Amino acid sequence: MALAGTFEDVSFAELLQMLNVGHKTGKLTVWRPGEQAALFLTNGDIARAVSRREKGPELVYKILGWKTGEFSFERTNEPVVRNIKESTEALILEGMKRFDEWERVEAEMPNMHVVLRQRAYAVNERFEELSPEAQTALRLVDARRNVATIIRESGLEPVTALKAVTELLSEGIVEEWSGPRHTSDIVVTEGKLPAATGAIDFSSSTYFSSKEQLARDPEASAVGEENDAGRSD
Repeated sequence: MALAGTFEDVSFAELLQMLNVGHKTGKLTVWRPGEQAALFLTNGDIARAVSRREKGPELVYKILGWKTGEFSFERTNEPVVRNIKESTEALILEGMKRFDEWERVEAEMPNMHVVLRQRAYAVNERFEELSPEAQTALRLVDARRNVATIIRESGLEPVTALKAVTELLSEGIVEEWSGPRHTSDIVVTEGKLPAATGAIDFSSSTYFSSKEQLARDPEASAVGEENDAGRSD
C-alpha cells in the first residue's frame, strides 16, 4: 500500500485512525518546510516516532498540532525498536485533550496572536540557562509563528508551553514582532536550535555563529540516518 497526500486533504489524526483501522504496518513520513519526521507503524499502532530533534509520544502530539503539511506512507516489514508504548487511540485521545486545553488557554490568555522573534544577542548569552521547555519553545520562534501556534506545535502540555513562552519573554530572549513575516533574512541553524526563518535580530552575532565549535548532538542527525537505524536507539 502506497499512500500520499496533504493535511489539507486529511488531518493527521484522521490519517492515523485510517491506518489503525486497517492494521497497517509500514513507515509514515510527514513533512513541511523546515521539518520532517518518520513514524513506524506495526499493525496499525505507532511503534516509533523520530525527527531531527524530537522522538516518542511528544513528537506525535506536536504533529497533531500541524494544520499544514504533507505525508507519505509505504508498507515495510522491517523490525523496529519501539519508543512508543501507547496505542494509537490513546495518542489521539491525549492529543485531543491537549487541543481542548490549548483552546482554553487561548481563550483565557491575552496576546495569543502576537508574533515573536528571537533576540540574537540574548540567545547567545542565555540559551544554556533556559529550561528544556523554554529551549523547545524557542525552536519555534521564527518571526512567523504567534504565541498560540508556538504553544500548539511545541508538543508540550499547554500550560507548560505557556510558561515556557513566558520565560522567554521575561528573560528577554524573544520579543514581539510586528514587521513582515517573510523577509530576505533566512537562517538555517544546526544542533540545538531550530531551522529559524524570517526576521531575526542581527544586531549582534548569533548563537549559532558564535557557537560553531559546539559539537552536534548525535540525536540531531538527519531523519534519514535515524530511519536507516530505526532498529536501534
